Amino acid sequence: MESYYAGVESRSHSFILERRMKDEGIVCEITYMPRQIMTDLCNLGVKFKDEYLNQAIDIIRHSGLPGCKLYREIVRPEGNYYYDVHI
Repeated sequence: MESYYAGVESRSHSFILERRMKDEGIVCEITYMPRQIMTDLCNLGVKFKDEYLNQAIDIIRHSGLPGCKLYREIVRPEGNYYYDVHI
C-alpha cells in the first residue's frame, strides 16, 4: 500500500493545502506526520493516495506555500518505508 505525505512549514499551511486539494477533488486528510520524516517542519501534513499524485504535485507547485516537501510511504509487513519525492 502506498500513500503520500505533503509536509509544510506551519499548521495553518496544512489546512490551506488540504482545502485546495479537496477543492480540486483530491481525497486527502490532515494527519500527524510520521516521526521518521518530520524533523524540520511542523508535525502536521496532508496525506493522500498515489492515484492523486500528479494532480497533488501540480497543486503543491502552484500553491505558493513555502517549504512544501513530499514523501512517499510504502507499508510492508516488516515496517514502513519513507522516500523523499522531488517536486
